[in-house]
Amino acid sequence: MRKTSTYKLVSLAVLLALFAGTISSCTGNKKEKKSDPKVVEEAIKEEIEEYSYPIVSAFEVTSMLNEIEASYIVGITNDAEKAGSYFSEKDRAVNLGIYTADLAYATTYNQKVDVQSYFAATETLVRELDLTGAFDEELPEKIEANLDDKDALVEIITEMFQNAYSYLNQQGRTEVSYLVLSGTVIEGLYLTTHISENTFQNPKLIEAILFQKEPLMKLESMMAEYKDSELLKDVYVDIVEINEIYAMEEGTTSMTKDQVEKLTDLLTKMRNKFTR
Repeated sequence: MRKTSTYKLVSLAVLLALFAGTISSCTGNKKEKKSDPKVVEEAIKEEIEEYSYPIVSAFEVTSMLNEIEASYIVGITNDAEKAGSYFSEKDRAVNLGIYTADLAYATTYNQKVDVQSYFAATETLVRELDLTGAFDEELPEKIEANLDDKDALVEIITEMFQNAYSYLNQQGRTEVSYLVLSGTVIEGLYLTTHISENTFQNPKLIEAILFQKEPLMKLESMMAEYKDSELLKDVYVDIVEINEIYAMEEGTTSMTKDQVEKLTDLLTKMRNKFTR
């Protein structure tokens, strides 16, 4: 899967907001001309892009791992039972991102028990981050009812990820949304660099690592505006460090053994720091 859909929630909210704004404008000043349909359409597109999931989804990464027949490794993911042990907003947001990638990993490999565990972990953090308004009340039932239908699960969970990102940004919690994204990309790269003891010897794994380079660069660029904020600055530095390793061989379509080893070690330290 290489395509991210725009969420229905965003589209509906944006359309309603624009419609309400147009009505207000017309009634407040009758001499004012009606909005040009092309202008309205462009505004809708801009709003949707603003709140749309900005990088590749976790499923795109885990699907690559599945396609190269990498085995599912029990225990490589963060312990789902630790979800309730994170107390700061930053730790909760980053670990929501980590569990998002773990949920995608379990779903991709049809690990039903782990799917249930990681969905429960994300539910815990969603409640503690006050994000329940972003989700359909029937979401748990939908997950349970589709445990045997991988394609349906991927669609449901993808929309769940996207809705969370959209909701946070609509609520003015952009920094928190970037923490969640950071947790997701860090965990996706952690899984990629740790599913084999011979990562450098596997060209397909190197391809999967390089696939994640552009999203990480984009995330760094997005976060730069908040790089000095108390909430985000430490995680921003982490993303920069990852990108510095990628940049060691800038302009190439391969990686050196030194790069892979540095990246693997760095991801281990980061992951341990976040999931302690």
